[in-house]
Amino acid sequence: MRSCKRADEHAAETPLKPDEISREGIRDLSPGKVQAARAEGKPFKLVARAKLAGDGKLAATVRPEQMLFSDPLGNVRGTSLAIHFELDMLPGLTIISHRPNLQSTAYGMLADFINAVRK
Repeated sequence: MRSCKRADEHAAETPLKPDEISREGIRDLSPGKVQAARAEGKPFKLVARAKLAGDGKLAATVRPEQMLFSDPLGNVRGTSLAIHFELDMLPGLTIISHRPNLQSTAYGMLADFINAVRK
């Protein structure tokens, strides 16, 4: 997991450490539950969310969520990656990396490792 940072009006940074992120994997999802969710048009996606609270603290989670196909993340398939921003002036911006290759995935893992051991 990459370290998330926020910048406020004073350009201060607030790091988010991996142990501060509430995490839940896909282990408890049975094949039947996954197939039923897809059949009803709401497949499961492993979603990471981060939100800046009013007090300036960053809260983050990673967990399986059911997504409608109409959701910006609902049509992300296979190993593709996506990030969706909901901003004051831009209510919906989604960036998708379709089928990332081995080099980009390995680079991301190496960058995550280096950032984690620096802290």
